[in-house]
Amino acid sequence: MLRSAIVAVVLAGIVSIAACTPITKTGTVSAAFDNPPSYPGYQWTRNGKSVPTAELGTSAGPTHCSWQSATILTIGWPLGTVSANAGQARFYIRDPKGVMHGTYKDRLVKDAHLPADARATGYKLGSIELYLSPADQDVSAYLVTSAGAERWPRADPFYGCA
Repeated sequence: MLRSAIVAVVLAGIVSIAACTPITKTGTVSAAFDNPPSYPGYQWTRNGKSVPTAELGTSAGPTHCSWQSATILTIGWPLGTVSANAGQARFYIRDPKGVMHGTYKDRLVKDAHLPADARATGYKLGSIELYLSPADQDVSAYLVTSAGAERWPRADPFYGCA
């Protein structure tokens, strides 16, 4: 009986820790997102503190749609908002295989140059930082490491699958 209780406590701890997959170091954005984790995805921070996925999250698209190779970046909007629904969020898509159809694959820039007005938002995932440019934040977001940057297109409007 005691052994079963200990196993249950240990298993519950593992599940709660794994709920948001941490990432420590990565050399490129591709290394983190070529095989994105399923929802709830990675645990992001802002100014050194963990943030809820309703504020900022990255996870694979749903498997029932065969979108699991795509990454969906969800940002509560305006920036810093913990969104209660899709109307309070913006969605940016990394879909290098084109599984979500539309123009996401064509609009993804894997070797992007930051616009002059791009600024760090304070959101980090290990060595990856989220940047936005006031001039194009309505159409793209930038994920940046010391090894380079990617420009992810915005889904506007965002649509799900059936």
